[in-house]
Amino acid sequence: MLRSPRFLGLVLLPLLACGGLADPSGGVDGPPDDQGPPTAPTEPPPTGSKWAGIELTGECGRTTLAYVLVDEVCGGTDDPAYLDYFHAPIMRDGALIGSYLFAVDATYLWVLDTSDPSDPKRVALLAGFGQPLAVATHGGTLLLASGAEGLVVVDPSEPASPVRLATIEVAGPALDVFVDGDRAFVAMGGSGVAVVDLVSQTVEKVLEVPGFAAAVAAEDGRAYVAACDNFAIIDVTTGSVLGQTWVANATKEGILIAPAKDVALQGNVAFVAAGRFGAVAVDITDPSAPSVIGNCTEQTDQSFYASGVRGEGEDLYVAGGEWGVKRLDVGDALTTCSSNVVPVVPDIPNQGGECSTDPPWEVLPWAQTWAPPPVPPEGRDPLQTLPVPGQVYAFGDATRIGLRAIDIRDTTIDDLPKIGRYSEPRLTEGMATDGDRVLIAGKAGGLYRLVNDALVLEEPLDLAKTARAAAFLGDGRWVLGSPNPESGGGTVHIEGAAAPIEVPETIWAGGLATKADTVFVPVREGALAVDTSGNQTLLSSGREAELPQAIAVGEDHLLLAAPEWIDALLVTPAEAAPLGDNGVLEGGDLADVNLWHRALPRRVLLETATGPVEIASLGGMAGLTDHTSALTVELPAGDYIAGAAGPDRVYAVAVDRGRYRTMLVTIALDGEPTIAGVSSFTGMGTSVVVSGDRLLLADGDRGVRIFDTTESAPTLLAVDEIGGAP
Repeated sequence: MLRSPRFLGLVLLPLLACGGLADPSGGVDGPPDDQGPPTAPTEPPPTGSKWAGIELTGECGRTTLAYVLVDEVCGGTDDPAYLDYFHAPIMRDGALIGSYLFAVDATYLWVLDTSDPSDPKRVALLAGFGQPLAVATHGGTLLLASGAEGLVVVDPSEPASPVRLATIEVAGPALDVFVDGDRAFVAMGGSGVAVVDLVSQTVEKVLEVPGFAAAVAAEDGRAYVAACDNFAIIDVTTGSVLGQTWVANATKEGILIAPAKDVALQGNVAFVAAGRFGAVAVDITDPSAPSVIGNCTEQTDQSFYASGVRGEGEDLYVAGGEWGVKRLDVGDALTTCSSNVVPVVPDIPNQGGECSTDPPWEVLPWAQTWAPPPVPPEGRDPLQTLPVPGQVYAFGDATRIGLRAIDIRDTTIDDLPKIGRYSEPRLTEGMATDGDRVLIAGKAGGLYRLVNDALVLEEPLDLAKTARAAAFLGDGRWVLGSPNPESGGGTVHIEGAAAPIEVPETIWAGGLATKADTVFVPVREGALAVDTSGNQTLLSSGREAELPQAIAVGEDHLLLAAPEWIDALLVTPAEAAPLGDNGVLEGGDLADVNLWHRALPRRVLLETATGPVEIASLGGMAGLTDHTSALTVELPAGDYIAGAAGPDRVYAVAVDRGRYRTMLVTIALDGEPTIAGVSSFTGMGTSVVVSGDRLLLADGDRGVRIFDTTESAPTLLAVDEIGGAP
C-alpha cells in the first residue's frame, strides 16, 4: 500500500477488506476475497491515474482499506517504484519532424510515417533510449525526457534508425522537457527543474521549485512550472521564485484533486492541466503576482481528466483522457476560462464502516481483466496532444483497454473528426499446427503452410480473423474458437460442419483442445466434449472455475486447471483427481490479493512425451513442474501465457504488456527439469507451437517468429510478417 502524503485524488471508491481467508473446501483455492474495491483494481485505472490504498478506521475499531485514484505523475511520489507506474500500455507524447512522428510510451521510441495521415505506417520501434516520457525538438534533433536516464539527445535524420548522440544526466527523474532557444528545461519532480545548455550539452543550473515539478514551460527568462500542488514562476537567471499560486479547494479531505501536471503558455495566460479541474487559466501578466482566472472542465462528466495541454495558433488542445480532446479558443486567452468551476467528485469515505460480524470484503470480478479483449475497441483516451497546422495528434488509447494508439484529427472542422489512426497491430491470438499446416487465429488469421521457413497463405478464412483459439482435428479439419458478444459465451467453428456450435463460456487463446474428432472446451464446471455434429457432453471437474481454465488432452484424460486453483486436475469420464502439487504456489499465495494485483495467476498445461507438465505463475513468481518426476524448476519472473512441448523440451512464453516485451524460456525435461535457454524480443507473444524441428511463436506485433529447435535452445530463423509492421 502506498503511504505518500501527496495523494492526488481523482475518485475514491467503496471500502475494502481486511482479514484472513478460509481455505475453500476440497483443497481448491478460489480468487482472494476483496482487499480492494468491488469494481476497482480489477480494472486498469482511467487514463492519467493510478491506484493507491488508504486505511480507514470505523466503528468497533475495525480497520478497512479503500482504494483511491491518484494522479500518475503527482501521486505516490515517494514510492520507490514511482517510475514503474509509467510502464503502462499507452502512448505518452510525440514530436513531428517533417512527415515522421516520433512517439514514446515510456519504453520505446516509435517512428511513424504520417505522409498519408489517413494511413500512418510504422517505420521503426526502438529500445535503448531509457524510459522516454516526453519529447521535444531542437535544431533537427530529438530530446527525450527519459526518467532515471535523464535527458537523451537523438539524431533522427535516418528515421528508420535514430541514433543516440548524448545522454545528459540530471539530478532527478526526467519527467518533461521544454525547449526555449538553445536551452532545455527538464522537470525533475522533487529535484526541481534542470536548465540544460544544448550547445555544450551540460546542465547549466538547477532551479529549486516549491512543489513537485511535473512539467515546465519557459519564455523570456522565466520558467513556468506545474508543480502538482502549486504553480510557480521562477527567474531563470537568479533562480528566485517570482510568484506562485494554485486553485482554491484543490484538496478534499486531505487528498489533492487538482494536480498541476502540464503547462502551456498563451500570451499572458498559462494554462495548466489539472485532472478533473481541466485546464486551469493563470494570469501571468505580473509574474510576481500570478492569479487563477478560472478553469475549463466538464463539470459532471467523470470521464474527463486533463493530463496534457498544448497550443497551436489561437487554439488550445486539452488531452481529456477517456472524454477525448477538448479544444479551447484562446484568441483572447484572458477570457477563455474565466469562471471557477468545481468539478463533481464522489464523496471520499472517511470511516471504516458499521460494526458488523460480516466479512468486510466483496469478491472481485477478476475474470473481467484476466485477459484483454483480442481486438480492443477504438477509444479516445488521450494523455497528451500535439497540434500542428490543420491537425492534432492525440497520444494514448489507453490503459483501460490495453492498447497503444495515436489518433490524427482534423482541426479545420469543429468536432475534430478522425483522419487516421495508428495502433498496436495485435495480429495474432491462437495458433495450431498439423504437419506443415499452420492455423492462426487473430487479425492476420488464416490457414497457412510452412514452406522453407516461411508461411504461405492457403486460405484467408474470414472466421479466423475474429477467432481467439485454433486447433486441428485428427483428420486434419481445422477448428476455431471465438467469443460470442451476443450470448456472452463462445462459438466453435469446425471445418465442414453444418453450423457453428454455441458453448456457454467465452473462448480465449489456448481455450480449446482436440482429440480425434472431438473438441474440448473448458467451462465453469469442467469441460464440454463437443463432436462434429454439435453434441455436447460435460466432463465434470467437481469444482467451479472463476477464471478461464487451461486445458490439455492426453491419451485417455484431460488436464484442467483454473488459474486460482492450488492444483490441477486429471479428468476422465469416471472421475476428476488432483494432479499433484505444482511446486510453485501455496494456498496462502492464492489468498494474497497483493500478488494478484501485481500479476494475475496463469496456468499452462501440456501433455509431453514423459507425461503432464504444468506452468504456474502469480505476482511475478513462476515455475514449471514435471508431474511424472514431481520435480519443479523455477522460471524467470513473468506472466506466462502459453507453452508448447517438443520431444524432450518445453517452451514457455511470458509477456509484459507494460514494457511490450516477450520472453521465451526453454526447459529441458531429460531427467530433472532445467532451463536450457532464455531469450526475449520486443512485441507481444500470444501462442507457441512445435512443428517438427521448428518452433513457431505467434507475435501480435509482427506475425510469426520461426525458430530452429535442433540445438539446446531455439535459434531464430525468420520473422514472417503476415501483414505485420517492419
